Amino acid sequence: MKKKNKIVKIIAILVLIILVIGTGLYIKRRNNYIYITQFSPTTSRQMMGYAIKTLNGKIVVIDGGLQEDAQQLEKYITDNGGEVDTWFITHPHIDHAGAFEIISQNTSIKINKIYMSIEDKDWYLTNEPSRTIDIEEFFKVINQEKIAEKIIEPQVNDIIKIDNITAKILGTKNPEITTNAINNSSMVIQIQVNQKKILFLGDTGTESSEKLIKNQGKNLKSDIVQVAHHGQAGATEELYKIVNPKICLWPTIDWLWDNIADGKKNAGPFKTMETRQWMENLKVKQNYLAQDGIKLIKIF
Repeated sequence: MKKKNKIVKIIAILVLIILVIGTGLYIKRRNNYIYITQFSPTTSRQMMGYAIKTLNGKIVVIDGGLQEDAQQLEKYITDNGGEVDTWFITHPHIDHAGAFEIISQNTSIKINKIYMSIEDKDWYLTNEPSRTIDIEEFFKVINQEKIAEKIIEPQVNDIIKIDNITAKILGTKNPEITTNAINNSSMVIQIQVNQKKILFLGDTGTESSEKLIKNQGKNLKSDIVQVAHHGQAGATEELYKIVNPKICLWPTIDWLWDNIADGKKNAGPFKTMETRQWMENLKVKQNYLAQDGIKLIKIF
């Protein structure tokens, strides 16, 4: 009987130890959660904006959206201390860099570092003259001394440490690609958080996809991908097969997601349905759509 009681006590102690250790690991894991915020269009136009807050409260922003979208991002930054540690601009199209143009002029918000891979202004004006007004406005902002002194131009394979976040630059500007020029010069960023990799493609196109595959290959593999060019006519199926994501971040708007024209689904000229089929074929588990409102995506 005494022997039996002793065994029961030992088992009880072991169970207690396991519970204590398990609780500790759960608390540690819970405290290590990082959230990506996917911002939502505030107009009827497409946009792209993301933010990540590190464990120590540093804010990292990727693009931001249109000028009209600046208010929601401005509120997020202000609510989280009013300071952006690192701002990545994938390329200077207004639906990506517009919010940055507005917020960078707000003297109550501090921006410490700005990463962008930018050609000289004439290259943009020559290759996409239809974007002249937007490009002129973008360069007017980044040429301001208070902005220019914070700009860092990364090189391919540069690694940027921000607290518990690691950003690796997989692609930069491609001046030799003059087809779909600005999109094909999107900076490509792979961010690692808690052993998970998130790939931001900006508006990567066919030609830059081919270059990425050639230069990076299996390095492109990521758990989460931001779907290029708002989900249509962007990166290639081959690239997505290499990435093989489990989660997709779609910077889309409703009419683009469903390729709507004249009120009818899949009646427009966009290729979103094709991209959606690719992701279905890859058995993507979760899709986060920008048109569904601001989303917090937990990374652990």
